[in-house]
Amino acid sequence: MTALWIAISVLLGLAALLSTARLMLGPSILDRALSVDVLVASALTGIGAYAAFNRDPTVLPILLVLSLIGFVSSVSVSKFVVRRHLDEADSAEGKGWNT
Repeated sequence: MTALWIAISVLLGLAALLSTARLMLGPSILDRALSVDVLVASALTGIGAYAAFNRDPTVLPILLVLSLIGFVSSVSVSKFVVRRHLDEADSAEGKGWNT
């Protein structure tokens, strides 16, 4: 059981480390939003593994709130990027630029 917990911790730590690197290096806002989603998913998985190993149901509300925050943030970033892209397309269209 301890070896499994160590393996899960190492893999989640590696996922978080790689996601943090993408967060720092990502050239676009979508790369950064995806890396934040991976970080949230890693946190959710770690908390879920803790709850499963320790049979602790008190962390379930934390999992619920964290998953809702992750979903809402993903949707809001997506809407922001689409609106920004549409605004750029409209301004280019009004100036006679072909994109």
